[in-house]
Amino acid sequence: MDVTDPRDPYAGATTNWGRRLRSYRRGQLGLSRGDFAELVNVHARRLGINAACSERHIARWELGEVRRPNKTYRDLLAAVGAPEPDSASATMDSNVRSDSGPMSCSTAPDTLHAENSTFLEALATAVVGSPDILLPWLPSLGDPETTLGATEPDLDFMRATTARLREIDQRHGGSAIVAAAANLLKWSTTLLSRCRGQAREHAVLVAAADLARLASWANHDVGDQHRARQYATMAMVFARRAGADSLVASVLYVLGRISLIERDPRTALRMFQLGQLPAQDAANGGESARLYANEAWAHAMMNDAGRMRLALARAEEEIARVGDLIDPWTRVFFSPGEFTGMQSVIYNEYALTADGNEAEQYTLKAVDSARASLAAYAPGRPARSVLFDNITLATGAFRLRQIDEAVEFASASLTLTGEVDSGRAADRLGRMVRAATLSSPRSDVRDVCQEIRQILETPAPAPYSPIEHRLASA
Repeated sequence: MDVTDPRDPYAGATTNWGRRLRSYRRGQLGLSRGDFAELVNVHARRLGINAACSERHIARWELGEVRRPNKTYRDLLAAVGAPEPDSASATMDSNVRSDSGPMSCSTAPDTLHAENSTFLEALATAVVGSPDILLPWLPSLGDPETTLGATEPDLDFMRATTARLREIDQRHGGSAIVAAAANLLKWSTTLLSRCRGQAREHAVLVAAADLARLASWANHDVGDQHRARQYATMAMVFARRAGADSLVASVLYVLGRISLIERDPRTALRMFQLGQLPAQDAANGGESARLYANEAWAHAMMNDAGRMRLALARAEEEIARVGDLIDPWTRVFFSPGEFTGMQSVIYNEYALTADGNEAEQYTLKAVDSARASLAAYAPGRPARSVLFDNITLATGAFRLRQIDEAVEFASASLTLTGEVDSGRAADRLGRMVRAATLSSPRSDVRDVCQEIRQILETPAPAPYSPIEHRLASA
């Protein structure tokens, strides 16, 4: 599901073609930006073209950052039935950026890769220097959309509400809080402007950074990675200004996860490795452990079993050293079963890159880890994590042709989707359905796949805006 703020900094530059492309993608195809990008890549592979269309390409086209893609992308868009770019777009503004097309290794790098490098360089500078270098990547927030009660929020209200929103996100998914978090963040920036230079500015900066990080995570979970990256950048600016090293590390973890879901493990790995610097400055073993675990995920995507196992071992070493003082933005990683559940996802990811016996071996490890994660369940563990475990277990069991067990956990996943509305869960359910379809022609397999398809095809409800409603009904 796309969540596009009408106050997006690029909204004014959106072209007629960008609006028509978005309308075609959402209205006629019902696809997320990521799925639409994959559709373009599928057609490219069929045509023998080395394309690398990503969610960010789609976002840049729709938001008007790029008004006319190069000919290769125009041909691919035509192949999927998308509207043609405005012919006048090329001459509207000589300074408007355009996409470079899919390149061979002997040509210049893709514009998107260059843009990623620029952002990475700015991040690296911000981690050790001034965060102001990141200002061009910040979102445009606008004015609060609704009042939050009889009086404007204060610091205690921000902290309490952020904690409550984090609980709702973990229980019901990012779509349950994405609008409320964005609205509260608008109020937080107002509060910041009023306490600048005062003794409490540091505390407000930390609270605002925590909230912006949560807003980023919610957008990431919904599927709007463009907006997620903007909010994470805002969280980085606030955290650096506050000197909150643990939060800086946590924001880099979020940015790495955004790159992982965009299937860009090399960029993700750089984010996680960069995050280790502030995590070590903060002497925060918890954040280091989570970063190492996610480094393992990136290595798994790159089919590097040795580095994957080494990163997991380092994560376990850090976990063993963590005491009782764990920051609120890191605490969920230490829920019973959470690390084991992450291992199952990592093993499953590696199994997809491996061949033959090794692929089967790591699929078995993924299934066993997911089963152990579910067995370690304790009250308070995020419902979304439990859903992920069930999906991973079912997916692996389908690949192993353990059909009875696969159907059992697929059905459990189906039941949990009524409680959790998550774009990431929808993506994993889609992959599970593909594994199930290949595994068996049994009628019960077809039935559960059809039920899941119906859920995935049903438009998600619009996110709530008034924060009081979300807090009252949670």
